[in-house]
Amino acid sequence: MLRRPIYYSRPSWPETHLARLSAQAGAWLCRGAVVAAALWIAGRRAEAQENRPSAPVDLLQRYPTTMTGADTAPGRARPWQFSEADIFQLSRFNLEVATNLHLQAGACDLGIGHCRDGVVWALVIPRGEGSLASPAKAGPESINHVWLRFHPAQVNLLFPPATVAGGGAAGRFALMRVIANHKFSSSFHAGANALIPEAKDIIVDADARDGPRRFFIVDREARTAAYVAAFEAQSFKPHPGLTPALAESAFDQLWDSFDFGYAMFVLRPEVDWAKLREQYRPRALACQTSDEFAEVCAEMLRPLRDLHVWLTLAGTEVPVFDRPRAANANPPAHKAILGSLHTEGRLQWAVTPDHLGFAGIYGWDDDTLPEHFDQALEQMRDTRGLIVDVRCNGGGNEDLALRVAGRFVPKEFVYGYSQFRDGPAYTNLTKKDPRQVQPRGPWRYDKPVILLIGQKCMSSCESFVGMMLGASNVTTMGDHTCGSSGNPKIYNLPMDLAVSVPLWIDYKPDGKPLDENGFEPQVPFVPQPNAFAGARDDLLTAALARLHQGR
Repeated sequence: MLRRPIYYSRPSWPETHLARLSAQAGAWLCRGAVVAAALWIAGRRAEAQENRPSAPVDLLQRYPTTMTGADTAPGRARPWQFSEADIFQLSRFNLEVATNLHLQAGACDLGIGHCRDGVVWALVIPRGEGSLASPAKAGPESINHVWLRFHPAQVNLLFPPATVAGGGAAGRFALMRVIANHKFSSSFHAGANALIPEAKDIIVDADARDGPRRFFIVDREARTAAYVAAFEAQSFKPHPGLTPALAESAFDQLWDSFDFGYAMFVLRPEVDWAKLREQYRPRALACQTSDEFAEVCAEMLRPLRDLHVWLTLAGTEVPVFDRPRAANANPPAHKAILGSLHTEGRLQWAVTPDHLGFAGIYGWDDDTLPEHFDQALEQMRDTRGLIVDVRCNGGGNEDLALRVAGRFVPKEFVYGYSQFRDGPAYTNLTKKDPRQVQPRGPWRYDKPVILLIGQKCMSSCESFVGMMLGASNVTTMGDHTCGSSGNPKIYNLPMDLAVSVPLWIDYKPDGKPLDENGFEPQVPFVPQPNAFAGARDDLLTAALARLHQGR
């Protein structure tokens, strides 16, 4: 149980110190140094006031939570916030949540990321030396900073109120924000939003002064810290300096790359790109750091509302635009629902005891996927029906999707159209070029197929949905897809900046733009509360029931 510190009513150090100063000043007054004494006392009084310890801050009271358990359902992931008001100072930092892991530092700055349910992350930056003792290296290591992910109710365990005060270094806000963007996607997240871990689970993620990133998964109940060496080469890279010449060059190159190549201005008639340049260029050139500069550029790009516009600074993502997209899947429940589940890279497949097939495809970014799919399909050749699940597939290489879809379509089918910029005017566009899928393989799967889709299905995976519409035995089921495609080109800019510029407009088979529309399911599924929690995936269960009925 945490005890509140007790404060006594005896005179504080500043009060007793001022009493001594006043006595000394009295002696000077006797010698006639009235003005000098007054000035001296005033200066020392200000100094004493400055050194007075700030009142302790109870972070659990500042960021309250009612949560006691975990919530790792992607559809309920929480957006988080962080501002200069969320920076505190620590008198000391001592973390020993496992027998084989110990961090300590003196005075530190503490950044807190929080959501409606309390704290979701913390970033500790020592003002002086900080050290890490762990199984990653013999002997202690000096650290630059420590990133922590934990349950909101555990914040006072990590940062006892007696060690926390207001008045953190607000000047570190930009740096903290960029480190948070770099670290956040490594644990307990769904896209840019936070999942809530169990109270016993903590991620300790420290960058050592000599380079390596030290990433640990801590079980607080077992007091163990498992080291994940795969992150060693992924430490935060300090961002380059900014000069007026670099800022001017980088901004103009970024703006020009969209002005000359971005295809979807015709879908965003409300965006005045020239006016945005006038608005943001002076702000960008007035920035003092590369982090501030990148944030201004991201703000300028945001009105495009394009999920395929990305911006990075020294390899760290700078958030540009996102929109809420509800998840409608629960892959951890699939083994319990389907029985034996086989995993081959980005593919999971199964045959149920009553001879129904399942193929879950979680990305089009594995060149071996078509080969693994062909092998799995051979094992499912005699099934009575098949579920193809792409609800959690965010896209990748469209050529891989073509090879898988080719096992289902009976003939050539136009699944979409592409249109590119073809001149300096935003309306200068090429004609709509059709994209086709061809039959492939020694045989075609012609039994009933249910294709599970949802809002997390985007980009090249939406093209896959279009391809599968060329097979009459395929029925789409679930929720609408994301509605985002771009075929982006990466432009490298000064200061180690990089930006992606979508080059095409993608059209569905009916000729309508995919962007912000997506594909609607032929069989909509409206989930009930907790439909994708625990051991439930009610959409998968409903699809199995539909195949049982021969539909």
